[in-house]
Amino acid sequence: MAASELPGALRARLSQPPWTPADLFACAEALQRFAQEAAGSGAGVVRVAVAGDFTCDLLARAIACAMAQEGDVPLLHVAPFGVMQQECLNPASALHAFGPDLVVLAPDWRETVQPLPPDTPAAAVDADIQQQVSRFEHLWAALEARGCTLIQHTLVPPPLQWQGIAERRSAAGLCSRIDALNRALLEAGAGRVCWLEADRLAAQVGLAAWSPARFHYAGKIGFDPRFLPDYLPWFRGAWRAATGRAKKLLVLDLDDTLWGGTIGDDGLEGIALGPDHGARGEAFAAWQHYIAQLGQRGVMLAVCSKNAPELAASGFDHRFSVLRRDDLAAFVCSWDDKATGLRQIAAELNLGLDAMVFVDDNPAERALVQRLLPEVTVVDLGTDPARFIDRLEAGHWFDSQGHTAADLQRTAAYAARREARAAQSTAGDLASYLADLDMVGQLALAQTTDLPRLAQMELKTNQFNLTTRRYSQVQLAGALGQAGRQLLTFQLKDRFGDHGLVASLVVVREGDALTIDSWLMSCRVFARSAEQFILGGLAALAREQGATVLRGEYLPTPRNGVVADLYPRLGFAPACTQGRFWQRELAAPLDDLASPIRSAA
Repeated sequence: MAASELPGALRARLSQPPWTPADLFACAEALQRFAQEAAGSGAGVVRVAVAGDFTCDLLARAIACAMAQEGDVPLLHVAPFGVMQQECLNPASALHAFGPDLVVLAPDWRETVQPLPPDTPAAAVDADIQQQVSRFEHLWAALEARGCTLIQHTLVPPPLQWQGIAERRSAAGLCSRIDALNRALLEAGAGRVCWLEADRLAAQVGLAAWSPARFHYAGKIGFDPRFLPDYLPWFRGAWRAATGRAKKLLVLDLDDTLWGGTIGDDGLEGIALGPDHGARGEAFAAWQHYIAQLGQRGVMLAVCSKNAPELAASGFDHRFSVLRRDDLAAFVCSWDDKATGLRQIAAELNLGLDAMVFVDDNPAERALVQRLLPEVTVVDLGTDPARFIDRLEAGHWFDSQGHTAADLQRTAAYAARREARAAQSTAGDLASYLADLDMVGQLALAQTTDLPRLAQMELKTNQFNLTTRRYSQVQLAGALGQAGRQLLTFQLKDRFGDHGLVASLVVVREGDALTIDSWLMSCRVFARSAEQFILGGLAALAREQGATVLRGEYLPTPRNGVVADLYPRLGFAPACTQGRFWQRELAAPLDDLASPIRSAA
């Protein structure tokens, strides 16, 4: 069940911040009633268990509202105060009986980091940290056994100072140990836990304000409830990261968005950008620096502007412009409305509209996009460029749990894709275009080093995804050594660049058949004949292993219609009347799977 089925008044309130704690509590109560009725009627809900070292009832209400804002209907279970460890470890506990899809863990420093004398040796401090890491690993393992998604708060340090710098210099200092424990937990939980940076949130509002001691003593409340509305976007960012919904593309207007003024009227030297134009120009330059850093971290960048293309592009030639035309995955400048431009960008990049964040200084353009394309996230940056970064970051739209090599190479990969598309426009036919790309591919068994990228693809890939089964990094790691089950990767490069790891398959040996349990591929390499190359390699592998049949399954979703005809296109015949299962006999010739991609092996 989606949050779009919530009562209209509740949907409207959820979509209209600013919030007060009272608003949040009222919405959460209405959400819980609706979720209970939905679950009772058999409708799908997301079952969310919240457990912590403090009283989590108020926190759970904020979580419910945040998830509803992301389009989910949450049904809550809140563990009693002080029993987080018991509830997670005991398979007969109420938490396990609830059958959660998501578990949120909220530890508190008082229960996790016990005082040590200031002269405690560093080795003893390290041993204490490792003991705490081991304790959490046991909790994670117990929950992973149920197939739960895990979100955990980082530990928030207290605002205690004792002797100031002396505490920071001491390994045994409380805040030093909390910082070290957070780092150790992040490392140990990579691929297992999705983290919410509660310590960063608390630092933003002020540690003393975040958790006054009176709330702990009065009701074991972890932080001041007036900050619950501030918590919502942080949780939404973590939930998007945990479910592969983090935004992928930042679409920007130009005039008064990337620089001050109108380039068509003010000319290249007249736009406000850089120190020659005072504080405003410096703020726009800093904003461009920030955007460029997003691009280097794997966020795709695009422009959608009402302008003459040549004139608009000249703004990137400004001596203080940090961004260049080549930094953009798409560049749409015309006199059409912005909704039309965004649709064009989505089609060009093979992305869903819900992967976009759109910023524009014109409130009329923003309103039009919100009305015509409600899937697109629209951000109002305001008019002060010094606040642009803060306003964009407030939504946590691009929060990620780590960088993969593919993220750091994404700008170059899309530049290569753009050059390939330009080459396609001059090619006489598709066959000559593909041959001219000089593509080299490799289908191989996955290695441990591939796991972070594979787990990322599992979460993010929706279009070329035959079954949309989502495997965690832990589950993928298990497939590496599991008898009868194999995890395969596909990498591709062409004369314009290296696209890296762009496809994966999970295959299972079942009698005389090799069954494709999961097959997904990046949108960057659609229509390149990679499907034929991959299946040809898989057929060869199946034959080597003595299989006589290849089988596959297609489970339709609202997003994967692009592969609805994949199996019949690749020579598979229906294996059942419903058309869900397909198979191909391996005794038949494989000539139809010929591909212009050369094998790297």
